[in-house]
Amino acid sequence: MEKILSVGIDIGTSTTQVIFSKITLKNTAGSFSIPRVEITEKKIIYRSKIYFTPLLSNQIINLEKLKNIISSEYKNANIKKEDITTGAIIITGESSCKDNSKPVLETLSDYAGDFVVATAGADLESILAGNGSGAAALSEEEKICTVNFDIGGGTTNAAVFKFGKCIDAYGLNIGGRLIKFDAYGKVSYISDKLEKIIAKNNINIVLGEIPNFYELKKLTDFLAEVLYKLSCDISLSTLESDLFIEHISKKIHINQITFSGGIAECVYNNEIIDSIDKCRKFGDIGPLLGQSLRLLFEEKGLDLREPKEKIRATVIGAGSHSVKLSGSTIIFDDSVLPKKNIPIVRLFETEDEDYSIIKKLMIEKQRIYGNDEVAFFLKGPKTPSYSLIKEIAKQIVEFYEGKNRPVLFLVENDFAKALGQTIEMFRGKTGNTICIDSVKVETGDYIDIGNSIGDIVPVAVKTLIFKI
Repeated sequence: MEKILSVGIDIGTSTTQVIFSKITLKNTAGSFSIPRVEITEKKIIYRSKIYFTPLLSNQIINLEKLKNIISSEYKNANIKKEDITTGAIIITGESSCKDNSKPVLETLSDYAGDFVVATAGADLESILAGNGSGAAALSEEEKICTVNFDIGGGTTNAAVFKFGKCIDAYGLNIGGRLIKFDAYGKVSYISDKLEKIIAKNNINIVLGEIPNFYELKKLTDFLAEVLYKLSCDISLSTLESDLFIEHISKKIHINQITFSGGIAECVYNNEIIDSIDKCRKFGDIGPLLGQSLRLLFEEKGLDLREPKEKIRATVIGAGSHSVKLSGSTIIFDDSVLPKKNIPIVRLFETEDEDYSIIKKLMIEKQRIYGNDEVAFFLKGPKTPSYSLIKEIAKQIVEFYEGKNRPVLFLVENDFAKALGQTIEMFRGKTGNTICIDSVKVETGDYIDIGNSIGDIVPVAVKTLIFKI
């Protein structure tokens, strides 16, 4: 049994926060088995105060102030950088689109041991928040379909969970800081994402002027209506559909709704917002948006639940390591090893695997990570026929055609060598195929693959910790 310290740093559109956790690791395998190190206990030992994310301008994060915030929280927690074994920096919402978001991640990676560094896209952020809020666990416990709307300053990230598995994820340009106020109550910022909505609905909100309370309410009621329609599988207008960030949602019947993110605090606090002064207490429309959501969802009689975590949903812990060895029936090329911090994409979220749509799923799920390299995962059959292996291999080769990167494919059952050899047969012997078996992972995990030790490779699967 081993105890390690982990740190989570969440840099969002509106807020930045730090969390420290103590994690207990234990080898759960038998005496004569390959070690399987698992997390047996997770305990949050320190939560920072919640800071506004410091900006130099609307497009540039103030790196120096951000470093000072994080450094001071290490000091407040009485924790040194060298005490940290693992951790995660998650940069989310509009912060991930700032001009200097990558340098920010690179600089801050010095603040904890072996970081999993992720610039979260809308879909990935939705999955992280849905797990972190407790919505995924709720759907598993109650055997229902749940949607979690994680609403921050710039975006809403939605994840739909059925029996604990994510079956849809999407993002919307709906957030509390898309309109901001100055100290005098005048509108100091209107996001271009809202300009068309304001114009088409004849809403009188003008830059540099103090708005009428009911004009603001028209806007927040409109935004709340969009999330209500998505919860009830009601078709959206073209104007409403334009709020989607990367792609539209799937048509799914929802049983239950949860809200997380900063706006969730305003959804569940039952505060009455009936004036401009109450609306702008955080310098934005967040409190009024929260009230519009609460009143609409209650009026419609929807099953609205309060999650375990709201503003801290995206990162409740940080990276944990489950270190193991691959099976010996694998294909790899040492010239492209080691691999570090590669996101894992599970092709099928249930036990039912339709091997005829593997290429289609690879294209669809790669979208979450943009052009970044990923490792695809398939449980696969225990004893696949050669014709099935050829069918799977052919689709994998077609997906990687024209891409300047190695094939990286993981399977749970022991047929990686046969699959890898068949892939190389179709591709021509290129020598840059990595096929590994005897691993069990989930979407949202990251994998490190070390240099080979004989016929095996060391594999470290890193999981963002959500549950407390």
